[in-house]
Amino acid sequence: MNNTVLSFTIAVLFGIGTFLILRRDIVRVIIGLSVLSHAVNLLIVSVGVFSGKDVPILTHDEVVPTNTIFSDSLQNSVLAPLLNGTEPTQFVDPLVQALVLTAIVISLATTAVIIILAYRIHEEYGTTDIQKLKRLWG
Repeated sequence: MNNTVLSFTIAVLFGIGTFLILRRDIVRVIIGLSVLSHAVNLLIVSVGVFSGKDVPILTHDEVVPTNTIFSDSLQNSVLAPLLNGTEPTQFVDPLVQALVLTAIVISLATTAVIIILAYRIHEEYGTTDIQKLKRLWG
């Protein structure tokens, strides 16, 4: 995906999420939090893509010398074991993907709890408008 399109998509998601969080309805605030969470996850995944001269992928017939297994190349934005002689390509850091997968699960659980609370508030007070709830609560 093009970096400009990806940056624009992240910015639009941040804008929509922020707009919805500032609304008066609890349901829209919940949707805004979810959209903002997805924007942050997309931002984290987009940061985890590297391109450089060397690829940290070993095939079954390659032997890594002990002096190169921990050599990182900060000039090429590669923080992984490097092999000399590999062709240039892009790769994605799997640690970032694991982090985002964990964040998605946590976001899902948090959103479920917030939706249940919003449902109970609507049952108890008959509204999900934040201004009306402030007046009802005193």
